[in-house]
Amino acid sequence: MRLMPWHDALPSGMEVHRLDFDLTRDATDAWTVLTSAERERACRFAQRADRVRFAATRAAARRLLARRIGCAAAEVPLSPGVHGKPFVDAAGDMPLFNVSHSGDHALIVIADAREVTEVGIDIEHCRDDVDTEAILDMAFTARESREVRDAQDPLRALYLRWVGKEALLKAVGVGVPEHLLCVGIHPQAGGALAVASSVAAWAGFNAMALPAPDGYAAALAWRARASE
Repeated sequence: MRLMPWHDALPSGMEVHRLDFDLTRDATDAWTVLTSAERERACRFAQRADRVRFAATRAAARRLLARRIGCAAAEVPLSPGVHGKPFVDAAGDMPLFNVSHSGDHALIVIADAREVTEVGIDIEHCRDDVDTEAILDMAFTARESREVRDAQDPLRALYLRWVGKEALLKAVGVGVPEHLLCVGIHPQAGGALAVASSVAAWAGFNAMALPAPDGYAAALAWRARASE
């Protein structure tokens, strides 16, 4: 496994790390920092690749958070939120974080709670055998669907909006499938992703595309504390 810090410009108060997997080997170095519940969850995955993705990503997130908090990685107090999104369950301005993994890669974002109130990240392996029309009908607004169909590369346009939606909904902390049509993602110049939401409480969120390995799409979403 290889963990690399993000060197491209990011919003204030945030850091992103990319984790590259070796899916041919079990992530044995991760087990020492996982809780018994996390190890049990990893063992429930039937496929080695899924076990590696979960265990390696959770262990990497624990190690990064431990540096911020000043404790051992195994002692970072993580608890699940209402929809299962984990958070650092301790008093004070604990760092926010979110993770996403797909294929051979994971992304981990760590955010300073003094500057950011919510954060979400997503990476997706871009398969070329997806039913674009079915996905547009199920998960995309009318404007998004028009933009995708009119794009020079409709598949790339679809995935860019998809990762933006996922990152935004993960930042909000709600279930993704049932809220996909509540959010419209519209790419702008410089990698910015304009957010259109039918939910008034979600005002003030920002999103941006992230450079991703070939064959992948990625995005980051957040709400700055000043926007509360």
